[in-house]
Formats: sequence, C-alpha cells, structure tokens
Amino acid sequence: MIRVSRRGLICGMVGLYVVSLMTLGQWTRPSLPLPGPEAMVVMVGSSNSDFSSIREAVSSAPEGSVIRLAGEIFTEGGIVLDKDLFLIGTGADETIIQASETIETAFERVFFIDADATIVLGGITMRHGNPTTGECPRGGGAIVNYGTLWLDRCILVDSMGQCAGALLNRDGNVSAFDCMFLRNRSIRGLNEAGIRSMGSGGAIKNTKGDMLLDGCTIADNVARRNGGAIKNCCRGTLTMVNCTVSGNSCVSGGIHLNGRAVIDHCTIAFNSAEYSLGAGILVDSESVVRDTIVFGNTMGDIAVEGHGLSAKFINVWIGDGRTEIGAYADDPLLGLLGDHGGPTWTHLLLPGSGAIDAAVPGEGPLIDQRGVARPIGVAPDLGAVEVGETED
Repeated sequence: MIRVSRRGLICGMVGLYVVSLMTLGQWTRPSLPLPGPEAMVVMVGSSNSDFSSIREAVSSAPEGSVIRLAGEIFTEGGIVLDKDLFLIGTGADETIIQASETIETAFERVFFIDADATIVLGGITMRHGNPTTGECPRGGGAIVNYGTLWLDRCILVDSMGQCAGALLNRDGNVSAFDCMFLRNRSIRGLNEAGIRSMGSGGAIKNTKGDMLLDGCTIADNVARRNGGAIKNCCRGTLTMVNCTVSGNSCVSGGIHLNGRAVIDHCTIAFNSAEYSLGAGILVDSESVVRDTIVFGNTMGDIAVEGHGLSAKFINVWIGDGRTEIGAYADDPLLGLLGDHGGPTWTHLLLPGSGAIDAAVPGEGPLIDQRGVARPIGVAPDLGAVEVGETED
C-alpha cells in the first residue's frame, strides 16, 4: 500500500485549505506519498525490463508497486489505473507516453484513473491523447481522474478533448507539483449518446473535487468555450500557488472560476478571450486572489460577476486598471515566458518593476515557482517569481 506522510494528506484536504486561507497565512507544499517499505519495484522499457509494456506492468504488479519507466517513447493509450501505484520516469524530457504517434491519429487518452486508486506520476511527458468515447462527454485528452492523483514534474502536452484538453478531474482529488500543461485543446462536440460538450477547460477542467496546482505553468492552451487554461466548476475547489498562466485563449475567462478557489502568488499574463473582460480571470465564486499579477490579457484582466461579487482581492496587480479591486495597475515589467531556472517556465520581473518587494510581508509561500527562497528583498515580490534587482 502507498504510505502517505501526515503532511501528505492534502488530497483529502485541499478544500479545507481553501477555507483556511480565507484567514490567510503562509504556505508550505505538502509532501508526496512515499512507497511502502516492502513495495515491489519493476522496470519497463530497459534492456533488463520486467515487462514489455506499461499496460502489462500495471495489470501484473501488486498494489503499491513502483513501476520505473525507461527514458524512451512508449506508444500506449487507454491505460486504466485501478489500484495504488507509482509510475516514475527518468524525467519528462526523456520518458514520454503517447496515446498515438500523432494527435490526429489518436482515439484514446493516455490514462484513466479509477475511484479506488491513489496514483503518483513523476517525471513523465503525456501527449497525443484524443478520446473518442467517455466522460464529459469525451474529456481529459491525457488523463481523466476519479481517484487520488499526484503529478510531480510531469508535462501534459499536445492533447485534445471535447472538454479538458489535458486533465479532467471528474470526481476525485488532484495535486500537481512543478508540472507544465502546454498546447492542449478543448473542443465542443457530441458523444455517441448525443451529450454535448461546450469545449471548456483548454488544459484543465475540475468538475468535482479538490485540485491543488503548485509551481505549475499552463501555457498556449485553447478552449472553444470557457477557461482557456482552467475551468473550475461549481462543485470543484481549486488552489493555485506559485503558478504561471500565459498565452491561453478562449471565448471567456482564461481561468474561469465557478467553484471556490484560492490563487496565491501567481502570474497570469498575455491570455486572450474573444468576448469576456476576464481574459485573465473570470470570477463567479467566493474566491480569494492574493499577491498575484494579472496583466496584458486581451479583452481585460479580471471580470467579476454573480457569486464573484463576494470574492476577496488582496494586494493584486491588475494591469488594465479597469476595476477598483486591484492595489496596483499599469505595466509590471514582465519578461518573456521561458526557462529562467527551476523545472517550469516563468515570466521574470524585469529591473525596475513595481511588483518587486510589493507582496504582503510574512505571508504566502516560502519559495517561488523556481524554488528560490522568499523574500530576497525587504518583502516578497508579487507573482510567481522572486527576483533580485539585478536579475534579468
């Protein structure tokens, strides 16, 4: 069985974190689950492998096993994970699982995670998923989750679904650390039963359950409807800490919040929406946004409607200055999205930025998205990245 440290109980408690952060305070990332002391370790893909395929290893390995994946490309789709397992690659740039050789030829997603399973996926790229049957009605291009899912330093890229281009949390719990969600697409359509999807959640859709994103980058995804990056539905709770959301596009709401959410020390920039003023964030829930930069989003940075009228905005930089909820406005001087150290892509604050040393002292995460300790100056910086005045 998977052994979880006391701090690792976050999967059942993310929603409680959303409630508790209403009173604010500091944030420390929860620990990943650890294999039990007698967990079996098996190899797939190496010259000395125990199994010839991931599917065979998943079927044969006992519950709680560690499945180590070689640094190669595995072309396997529709893998069902129905028991507690660790699937660990050699790094997301080396271990790649694709549902098909191209997204155009795909007809399955990569993983389906059952309600009874606790799964840890680490150091893996998942790509080229395009399910033609299944949930929402054909959602979760790379992963659909009903269980408890932990993602660590993974990349979900170039997948497509009628909702949730990459990751659909249907009725479970998800914690993702240092992951990237890139170039996924959510398209509208009908499934074989005639159920329609409007194409929400270009990268991620949280239909029901608790979701934690810590140190993640969500970039260049497209939704046919709402939530170019993320759609958080009314029965979902979402916590985002030290995340970068950039270059996503949709009809409305780059991050579309129908369910309760906390967004803390994030950078949400250069997203676009066709109609909504909330190209950065569209808030329609009792949520909290703190020490976050929302800038350069075409058709407006933040829009608030409905239940969002009771949302809290604490020390937020809203570049377009259209609302009265931001503490700062104008240009925060963001650099280009890229590899600036750490496991995921970020926007650096350029020298002279007013967002440097502008966050609330003594609160928020103790490190930035790259793992750099906060603060460097007299106070933490706004957004996902902590910089010194000379860093560029």
